[in-house]
Amino acid sequence: MNKFKIQHLLILILPVLTSWISAMLPGMQSGPFGPPLMYIGLGAAFLTGLMALYIRYLGGHWHYLLAIVISLIYSALSFKMMGAPISIMSLFMINLVFSILTILIVNYVFYIKTLFRFRTLLFGLAGALIFSAYLAFLYQLLTIELQDGFWNVSFMYGLILYVFIGFGLSMADLIILRLDVAQLKNTSSQEDDS
Repeated sequence: MNKFKIQHLLILILPVLTSWISAMLPGMQSGPFGPPLMYIGLGAAFLTGLMALYIRYLGGHWHYLLAIVISLIYSALSFKMMGAPISIMSLFMINLVFSILTILIVNYVFYIKTLFRFRTLLFGLAGALIFSAYLAFLYQLLTIELQDGFWNVSFMYGLILYVFIGFGLSMADLIILRLDVAQLKNTSSQEDDS
């Protein structure tokens, strides 16, 4: 496992910040009826950043266990906030599938070197698909009828959200890389002086 550095927190902070910025764009506040999309988007950004931190910088092999723990926490918080007569086990299963799919798109879409030039767009498309499916299952669980145009609205919201999250991840990677290079140069110059 790699050593945690304070700058690694950027991989958590920047995606959440960029997803919050995307939620402030005109038209992004109005979504399908149900739980506020902004909170779901912020949760998705935090989950994505956490998985990227664990997979990319901490070299963890237990990210699926982390997905279970995060899904349990999200389910407990959502269950308390929604106050709807739903099964917490069903909510946990939806969150778990969403977490596992998030691991897959972070690992096999965002951090694949051959897709580097197009990774933000492809990540946005993959994220929009899982976000739309997640919303549809969540609304069915809450017995909210999917309105006309639900798939178009949720896909476009998810696409914008995940492009912004991908941009936040890219910026965090770039800043962390530059800080690491500067630290290595500083260390090597100190060794040369001594």
